[in-house]
Amino acid sequence: MPGGSPANSNAKLQACLREVDTAFRKNDMPAAMRLSHQAIGAGLEHPRLLVFAAYHELREGSPDQALQLATRARALSPRDVDVLNAVGNCLARLERFREAVKMFDAALREAPGAYLVRHNKASALQSLQELTRARVEFERVIEAQPNHVEGLTSLADLAMQRGDVDAARNYAERALRVDPLHDAAGLELVRADIEHREFETALKRLSRIVQRNTLGAKQLSIAQGLAGDAYDGLGRLSDAVRSYSQSRATQRSAHKAQLEDRESAAALVARLTAYFRNAPQDAWHISADGVETDPVETHAFLVGFPRSGTTLLEQILAGHPDVEVLSERSCLVDAQKSFTIPPDGIGRLAGLKSLELAPFRAAYWSRVAEEGASPRRRVFVDKMPFYCVFLPLVAKLFPRAKIIFALRDPRDVVLSCFRRRFVMTEQIYELTTLETTAGHYDAVMNLCSLYREKLGLNFYDVRHENLVTDMEGETRRLCEFLGIAWNAGMARIAETAQRRPINTPNGPQLAHGLSSKGVGQWRRYGEYLAPVLPKLAPWVERFGYPDQ
Repeated sequence: MPGGSPANSNAKLQACLREVDTAFRKNDMPAAMRLSHQAIGAGLEHPRLLVFAAYHELREGSPDQALQLATRARALSPRDVDVLNAVGNCLARLERFREAVKMFDAALREAPGAYLVRHNKASALQSLQELTRARVEFERVIEAQPNHVEGLTSLADLAMQRGDVDAARNYAERALRVDPLHDAAGLELVRADIEHREFETALKRLSRIVQRNTLGAKQLSIAQGLAGDAYDGLGRLSDAVRSYSQSRATQRSAHKAQLEDRESAAALVARLTAYFRNAPQDAWHISADGVETDPVETHAFLVGFPRSGTTLLEQILAGHPDVEVLSERSCLVDAQKSFTIPPDGIGRLAGLKSLELAPFRAAYWSRVAEEGASPRRRVFVDKMPFYCVFLPLVAKLFPRAKIIFALRDPRDVVLSCFRRRFVMTEQIYELTTLETTAGHYDAVMNLCSLYREKLGLNFYDVRHENLVTDMEGETRRLCEFLGIAWNAGMARIAETAQRRPINTPNGPQLAHGLSSKGVGQWRRYGEYLAPVLPKLAPWVERFGYPDQ
């Protein structure tokens, strides 16, 4: 250790620790983090300094470096609660949520009453969409600290997701009684106002929140989108379009730098389209003979462009006792990294035989297990809308798989994508303007048409409009495709939605059951959609939707 003799180094360490503790007691966390980071850089080593230095790196946007520091702290003090909590927070920032939960659990074994750690665990579970477990943990936080604003706000969000608007309002109001200026709680209350059709109240509340000028980009985008919903409810469609446009622009701007160094989703779709225009069919029409048997009788993938009705289908299928549905988990990620991200990957995949692909099938089922799914029922459905882009992976790894393809009027799809806010990914980045949404829809549908021709997979199209007008008839035909008998539980959508997490923007609607409200919504916005209708016209015609 630099700095002279061990005695001198120890004196420096103790002096630094005192300085950091003084800053911490004064509630000056930035100073405590900065001093610790400087001390670590000067060669001093102590778990407390490493933890504060890790948080400094997190604040600076360097979670990998933060995790290295926190891991060093754990090596020095493996059972220290603050150290374990820091490691968990670093893992969560890196979106390694399952590992983060394990670390928070380790901390809670040392200190079961550490409510801040429990809140962090609950937040990680929420990110994993393990919403029942998250709710239990947040409730335990509130039992320990009834005025914990973040916990109350998270419970409001979870209540809204399961369609319990009154509970959401109650939690949000409790949070605001503690902190009247808490932006996230205020936005939860706005969501409740809108669900109760109190649109003017929602707009007034939003105006007060936005005027405080304390919203970060994510919350500002949410606020602007909520304003669009309120204006829509009032029939002020020009104001609604303006607000939705602002929301998407805020979101796009916030993520531009993060995504600009990666291949865009539009570029990926263009690259795959160029390949499959000339791809030999014999490389992709694969016999299932010799392919390892899946651990289920029927393996299906539920895909389609976002807002085409995949979540409704998910809830319907989940109501069947012979069906297990895994909702929006990236279990094909290992194959994606090897075969769709590298420019030469898809060509290499074409030449691989079944035995060579066995590790990727094993990796897929391993990730399914990690997500808590147990494919022990007759049918296992992997629901991931944008897997429609990655169907070559399915064709090679699982040639027996059945493809459930969700269809909806393209004009309703594009409008709904424009109005709804999603968690940002490369694919979602293309949905942040009407023009790019329509363009991406056109490109993805063209690619999927090539897949139908080249891949030899077994497709079944399900129209959203048919589901809401003849649900029993449509689901009976779907069951026949999957090789199972129809079950009346498929019709109990609201009941299913209450017990299953819904990781999409229409959770509250599905919690109230089947509705045809979204059918033909594009007509209300016809004049605003006019610039993109020519791009969608070929698909409107091909899918057989009426012109008016």
